[in-house]
Amino acid sequence: MGEVIIPKDIEINIDKSSGSPIYIQLYEQLKKYITEGILTEDSKLPTIRSFAEHLGVNSITIVNAYKLLEDNKLVYKKVGSGTYVMPLKAVINLESNFTYSLDEIEYDMDMGADEDTINLSTASPDPKLFPIRDFRRMLNEVLERDGGRAFMYHENMGYKPLRESISKYLTEYGIDAEASDIHIISGAQQGIDIVSRVLLTNGDYVFVESPTYNGAVAVFKSRGAKIVEIPLLTDGPDMMELEKKLALIKPKLIYVMPNFQNPTGYTYSERKRKYLLLLCKKYDVMVVEDDYMSDLSYLDVGKRPLKGLDREGRVIYIKSFSKIFMPGLRVGYLIIPEGLKENVMGIKHITDIYTSGLMQRVLDLYFRSGIWSKHLEYMKREYSLRYFEAERSARKHLRGASFTQPYGGLNLWVKLPEKVSSVELYERCRDRKVIFTPGTVFIKGEAGEKHIRISFAAAGLGQIAEGISIIGNVMEEIKDSAK
Repeated sequence: MGEVIIPKDIEINIDKSSGSPIYIQLYEQLKKYITEGILTEDSKLPTIRSFAEHLGVNSITIVNAYKLLEDNKLVYKKVGSGTYVMPLKAVINLESNFTYSLDEIEYDMDMGADEDTINLSTASPDPKLFPIRDFRRMLNEVLERDGGRAFMYHENMGYKPLRESISKYLTEYGIDAEASDIHIISGAQQGIDIVSRVLLTNGDYVFVESPTYNGAVAVFKSRGAKIVEIPLLTDGPDMMELEKKLALIKPKLIYVMPNFQNPTGYTYSERKRKYLLLLCKKYDVMVVEDDYMSDLSYLDVGKRPLKGLDREGRVIYIKSFSKIFMPGLRVGYLIIPEGLKENVMGIKHITDIYTSGLMQRVLDLYFRSGIWSKHLEYMKREYSLRYFEAERSARKHLRGASFTQPYGGLNLWVKLPEKVSSVELYERCRDRKVIFTPGTVFIKGEAGEKHIRISFAAAGLGQIAEGISIIGNVMEEIKDSAK
């Protein structure tokens, strides 16, 4: 077989002024031609030297592009012969069919500012539940105790006494982490951003649940990552689909929310937690666990965090106090493998130098005084009432709809009846001063059109019952008009 040149009808455009590495540009274009069948299966690619001369690039560029194609199971090598296109039956579409944008994240969310609107959209906690009195007392105690030192810079990892308190607290969740393993951050969103900056480069793949938290997806995409969605079942990811895709492509990380996932409220089974860790070990992949809601379990059905099962150091653990304390305080923490600590501290420093020292000291006093445990129990009691009211109202008023009982978290993920679209339902309910989140904010296509997220985080019991009743009435109107 003689030397093979890329067919004339195939154009390879290299932009050396682009911020994207040349080998990534070449990889993306070849991948497109392969997946579209333009480069046919078992056809031979040009030799490294001839292709480099043809494109006017360094041979290493071709080597790196071919290596990336091989890693992603798009080509294969024959020893002593060259590089060939993988048969199409072995190539699956790894790209998400869905798109995410920051515009979608803000899908009429500011409607909640209208006092007449029943807000079943926001997942931010009810301000009425904030521990203002205790907070004021803790704040004054810190100021009296520490004076001006409360406003000093702390070490980059965070206030050491707080890290010690968190370390002790984590033992209740089966997580063995020393204070030196814990990095204080300004909320979970910053944690996701820091991890992305440390681990991701343009063109890397990130596996996520489908549907998932769109704020995380927006961060990954801002780093140039390619999003691969793994269908989420009621007991966790579709493991057959996950393993199938892991066999074809190696992601830089897998992003998961194993307890009371957002938006679905689903909780992973113990079996799937363990299997996920086994797969990550087999395919040498890191997991980012966003544990934003495991504290709010109403029947103690939540499982311990994935990090509590991690014996290989593969789980990067992100935890925020926003949903159970005060969102505006922006305090959370990261637990990361030893080899990433220096890079994390560097990125944290250039992001905001440090998280508010005053807030760290106040939160530490909450832990040490025992008030944190009391506050958490109070939040669980209050939100359990709202959860069971939301569940009761949904069963009563949302006829033909269905949902899985999460028994924790702040959301119900509702599948709509036939002929009812989430967007149309949203628009009609908005006109009646009730808002929720259409499924299209989290996932595109039919799945998004057929689901809505109802959050009871900021609504009182009466508002929950009234709001869901209105949603049910509008659903019936839509069904009647479709007859």
